[in-house]
Amino acid sequence: MKAEAATTRRPNFLVVLCDQLRKDSLGCYGNPVCRTPNLDRLAESGTRFTRNYVANQICMPNRLSIFTGQNIRNHGLWTNGLLLEERRTLPAWLAGHGYRTANIGKIHFTPYGGSGGNAESYDAWESGRVNAAWTGPYWGFEHVELTLAHTRALAHYGEWFRGRGGTDEMLERHAVEAGGDSGVRSIPPELHDANFVAERSIEYLRNAQQAEAPFFLVASFPDPHHPFDPPEEVAQGYDPAEVVMPAGGAEDLATRPEHYLQHFRGAWGRSGLHKARHPEGVAEVVTRERIAHTYAMVDLIDRGFGRIVDFLKESALADNTVVIFTSDHGELLGDHGLWYKGPFYYEGLISTPLLLAGPGVGAGRVSGELFSALDIAPTVCDLAGVPQLPFVDGISQRPHLEDPGCRVRDACLVEYRNGHGSKDVSSKCLVREDLKYVRYQTGEEELTDLAGDPQEGRNLAAEADRREQRDAMRAELIDAVLSSESKGPEQIAPYG
Repeated sequence: MKAEAATTRRPNFLVVLCDQLRKDSLGCYGNPVCRTPNLDRLAESGTRFTRNYVANQICMPNRLSIFTGQNIRNHGLWTNGLLLEERRTLPAWLAGHGYRTANIGKIHFTPYGGSGGNAESYDAWESGRVNAAWTGPYWGFEHVELTLAHTRALAHYGEWFRGRGGTDEMLERHAVEAGGDSGVRSIPPELHDANFVAERSIEYLRNAQQAEAPFFLVASFPDPHHPFDPPEEVAQGYDPAEVVMPAGGAEDLATRPEHYLQHFRGAWGRSGLHKARHPEGVAEVVTRERIAHTYAMVDLIDRGFGRIVDFLKESALADNTVVIFTSDHGELLGDHGLWYKGPFYYEGLISTPLLLAGPGVGAGRVSGELFSALDIAPTVCDLAGVPQLPFVDGISQRPHLEDPGCRVRDACLVEYRNGHGSKDVSSKCLVREDLKYVRYQTGEEELTDLAGDPQEGRNLAAEADRREQRDAMRAELIDAVLSSESKGPEQIAPYG
């Protein structure tokens, strides 16, 4: 009878979200240097997706797309720095259908800067308008414990950090060799925000054992977002001489739109052009150190994730918990000489890790089928047995999880909208099985043969023998945009 009852219980959900994590930083995606044993075990116990794409390659927009299932055009948060009124989110929807919902760590639905009064702003915490006694509700999460930015001693993490003896000196970045935005901190790993996310998530799960209602918990790690400054103790475990070097170089940018080469030189930014910081590109010593420090940050995430999963197993929650591991977007991380994020469409930035395991998810599978960040919310609703979110743009991937031969989608749409007036350029991208097409509002185009050129060394949009493919992809992109226009808000009267 107990086994039968267990199969009829609604599943719990643990969503583990990282910030700016490339999938090839993980062992289960082929990295031979970075140590991620806990995530590798998750991949073995569930389904690992190799073709998961963002809806937008910037933090705030894609995070809201993950938790609404909507394109950025439709939820309205199209770039960082916008302060919107709260939207209907997946956690709010689940809470309305009997789930307990919580977020531990980074949410980033609202800006850190400015003085808009939102609970994620530095100003709110520094002025004392918000303090650690406040734990929500926030954007549909009934309970929140926040980190702000990256290992910054504010919000709930700040109180936790200082309560354990943390000091400002521990957070200072010290140059190793490369300098700049790369370095190390003296902070002990146990006081890092990755450990805060793990410890507080475990505490939430400990309390969840006593409740009858299922939970939807987001454990959101702020790393491995730049600056590249992990705890020194962890960084010492990674030799820059042994990292996997990036793909391609400046020669690959000749066929791309001009802003690619400008970014290579350090002259392009989302607020406009400025004097080139590194006209010949980023030096190899800087590249190696940044990558080594990225590995250290990912290593620390894996340790924290391992602690959470160990508690799930010890508490017997694991048998009825779906675990979803992903990132809000990737990182260029030196590919073709480029860094960070922006209106660029290389796979390292727009194709992110996605691991699913638990009830209803096949074990030991690797899927090359297309999956979009928009699909997470409807897939969760489907697995939870609750109605779909209204006006969702994503597609439930449950049929594919149950039957690997079932194809759910043929293409993924990625949209980037200019964040600083006319100084930045809007663009849209359509990814199919073998081709990737990008169209800018300037009329510039990109066409990449993902099957024949997996390192994306050449833009084929201007080549005569690819004209037919380019024109077909352009038409498909237009169709994809038109077919995904919002059907909301709900119409309450037929006409007037």
